[in-house]
Amino acid sequence: MPDLDCQQARRLIHLRLDGELADDDASRLDGHLTRCTRCRRALYELTRIDAALREGLAAAEPPPRLAARVRARLAEAPAVRPAWAAWLPAAAALLLAAGLVLFGLSRLGTHDGQRPGPAPLVAPAVVISGGDAIHVFEPNQKTAQPGHTGEELQEQSVAWGLGGSAICLRFAGGARITLSDEAVVRIGRDSVDLFKGDLNADLSDATGPFTVATPWGEMSAEGAVFDVSSRADEETAQLSVVQGEVAVESRDLQRTVGAGETVRLNPDPERVFEL
Repeated sequence: MPDLDCQQARRLIHLRLDGELADDDASRLDGHLTRCTRCRRALYELTRIDAALREGLAAAEPPPRLAARVRARLAEAPAVRPAWAAWLPAAAALLLAAGLVLFGLSRLGTHDGQRPGPAPLVAPAVVISGGDAIHVFEPNQKTAQPGHTGEELQEQSVAWGLGGSAICLRFAGGARITLSDEAVVRIGRDSVDLFKGDLNADLSDATGPFTVATPWGEMSAEGAVFDVSSRADEETAQLSVVQGEVAVESRDLQRTVGAGETVRLNPDPERVFEL
């Protein structure tokens, strides 16, 4: 059986964390890990993230008294007889009306060869490319799930790269964030927390300010394009501004960084990130 490459090994690592790894694949993965320092480090990091997320979800269980009150209230609620026959004609009429409205909207902006822009998001962010290269840990889930292009990411969900394709996220406010191999981010509304790895922030089409918070400092901008990259040992990070200006707040730097500038950021003890 051929040896695994690193991308195949990363996918098996996630299957192991999800408890879905077959015995023969487990043997192949163990053999690869004995030879590959990088994948051993990835296993360590993902195991630590998975454990932290599980602990956080366990701590978020509702208080027993609240759960008991909810169950009692549901038990006291009167049974309701299904009345689908009464509202089915009205529902059909509403669906027809909605279809006509959507058809009309689909024609807007198509004159003179123009196509309508992307539909507005309800969730804070959506994966627009590279979805096969990430795993997503939603706040209401007990295990991480493989991501996919088109998936909407809820606030406080955590996504991390498996390697391979670049991963691009579009936020509701128009910001686009491209993640590097093995980047780990937590989704906010008009913000991300970057735990490790690199990202590119393109705020050219954003309708408001966007913030990238990291263990090395916080970067806020509007209309800018910039890169945040961390060293492999995560001791320092680097901010490079391509377009516009970025306001930086860190332990030893509080200023606006302009286009064409690159600054080095040291770890900020006051910004300890916890998953």
